[in-house]
Amino acid sequence: MQLQADIKISEYSVVPKRISEKELQQKNLLLSLSIFQDEIEAAIIDLDNYSVYAVYGYASYQRKFSPNEYVFIINDFVHRYHLYNITFKMIEIIYSSPHFTFCPTEFFSSERKQELLQFTHPIDANEIVLTNDFNDIKIIYSIHKNIYQNLLQLFPSARLYHSATAMLHILFYHPVLIHSKLWIHIHPDYIEVIAKNQKQFLFYNTFDTQSSLDVLYYVLFCVEQLELTPKETDVYISGNVSMQHSIIQLLQKYVHTVQFVHHHPKLHILPTDAHLLTQYYFITLNHSLCVSSQENTKAEK
Repeated sequence: MQLQADIKISEYSVVPKRISEKELQQKNLLLSLSIFQDEIEAAIIDLDNYSVYAVYGYASYQRKFSPNEYVFIINDFVHRYHLYNITFKMIEIIYSSPHFTFCPTEFFSSERKQELLQFTHPIDANEIVLTNDFNDIKIIYSIHKNIYQNLLQLFPSARLYHSATAMLHILFYHPVLIHSKLWIHIHPDYIEVIAKNQKQFLFYNTFDTQSSLDVLYYVLFCVEQLELTPKETDVYISGNVSMQHSIIQLLQKYVHTVQFVHHHPKLHILPTDAHLLTQYYFITLNHSLCVSSQENTKAEK
């Protein structure tokens, strides 16, 4: 199997211009790896000062990856960037499964996790059901066995998060989003929408999109379902989109403001020849810092 021609490759790295490979190996490094339905992203970040040393991405603009294709693409990605040669102190993997549900922790039992997920999504024999926690919420989701086993083999010590869990961490603990209500992360072929009211989680879902009109439709649909007033609603945007994209102009006609969210102020983006558009890799870059903020908040209570 070969990497398909429709996959766009993006790279940002300060190695070896700003830091040598030998120096990199001496750092306390985080690997943040995001496996979305049509994108794979990785960021190498210094855990001591949150300098970003490298960001890599594969993106498909015409289709989502199939389960069988995932394994090849993940392995190709890991080998292209020699991630297996780098010693990481921490590895986190964010996985965007289309099969997920939420359950209050008080009503959850691990013996029933597959049954709970099957209320909303059919599960076949090739899927493994996993869970994450966020405050008093259980995020229940499935992952294809081949993908899960491949990830375990590549990164046996990694922490695995569903993308909904990652977005919850960021929505509640990123300094820009703490006071927000509605945040949209745009992928080439789908969007993720998440909403809260102050400290109450309200909504998360994904929607397949093929055009800017599709994005507009689903955003306004969510605004209506959440009983928000469009002309009073600020929509925060991240993901695979620029300020010049038609979706920005469309949304600005219907909502109060459209704002891009960028990297956490503690992240240190080192200057190099390649400009890093941090809204593109927003989840990958910001998740770990927001998990740390949540853990620090719990420790202080």
